[in-house]
Amino acid sequence: MTASYAPTRNYVDKVLALAGVAIVVLEIYILVESPYHVLLLAFGVLLIYVGTWRLVGRLLHRRMNIVLRDEIDTFITLARDLYTHRTASDSARLHSTKAALRESVERIIAAASKYQDQPER
Repeated sequence: MTASYAPTRNYVDKVLALAGVAIVVLEIYILVESPYHVLLLAFGVLLIYVGTWRLVGRLLHRRMNIVLRDEIDTFITLARDLYTHRTASDSARLHSTKAALRESVERIIAAASKYQDQPER
């Protein structure tokens, strides 16, 4: 299970890097006589840095125990569902979600007790 905001975050990171490149290129080739030359270049380089760092960071930081991470993502989703059912006063779904949360905790404990090798780079 993955977070629903991950594709949006990837898109934002790419846009940040490309916007930084566009600002730097625009400043160097078109706005040579701009009074804010240094500020615009610094801002463009900052955008490139932030966007690239976030994109590359995902490649460098790999999960050690993928099964555990998936179980924790499932647990978080179930906790959100529990809150939703609690506020909607849906007792049948509330009890089934509680049972699913208990099962998820058991799977988390089992996954945490197993060592999983880091994938080859």
